[in-house]
Amino acid sequence: MPRMSLDMVVLRLNEERLELLLETRDRPPFTHCWQLPALRIDETRDRDLDAARHRLLAEWGLGHCYSEQVCTLGNLERDPRGWSTTLVYLCLVEPRAEAVRGHWHPLSALSGLDLAFDHDQLIARGLERLRIKSRYSTLPLHLLGPEFTLSEVQRAFEIVLQTPMNTAAFRKRIHRADILVDTGRKRTGKQRPAILYRLENPCCVMFDQVMNGAEA
Repeated sequence: MPRMSLDMVVLRLNEERLELLLETRDRPPFTHCWQLPALRIDETRDRDLDAARHRLLAEWGLGHCYSEQVCTLGNLERDPRGWSTTLVYLCLVEPRAEAVRGHWHPLSALSGLDLAFDHDQLIARGLERLRIKSRYSTLPLHLLGPEFTLSEVQRAFEIVLQTPMNTAAFRKRIHRADILVDTGRKRTGKQRPAILYRLENPCCVMFDQVMNGAEA
């Protein structure tokens, strides 16, 4: 039977950079290479894809986080053991999220790593989904903690989209989306106190138009 697996591109935003969760393989093929969090779908344990997804998140200690299916890839070449199919998911976690397995790697350091199978393609697919969808939705907010300032929201979008935003226009768009709730608290520090917000809806909300960098 062809292998059917689930691979997850898990990202966090930490210290102004996107980081990816990987672990090293301890068995062939690709022994000692880095791989994404993954599991082989087990028909005796996984009632459906959601059950498999929750099992994978639980095995890695990631708990409740945002995730969505990106694509399905399958062919005879991706695994030297034979035909293999994988369902690729994108998962976004909080800035200080930790996992019970693996290590976090800055995206800028991935070119120096030996990746197993076709995981370079899977990562590219996940990042493509994140960046494209971030232009017309609230997706980057799931990279923030439970409470955040508007400046932190804008910075998350700028890091994901790799472009600066016009602050006034960006905030107008965020408020128009009507997805933030004022917690009644403020963050204090070197700057003036800033209002802390939380997400009203845990789902990803679409904007009324596509965001175009500094013009957003």
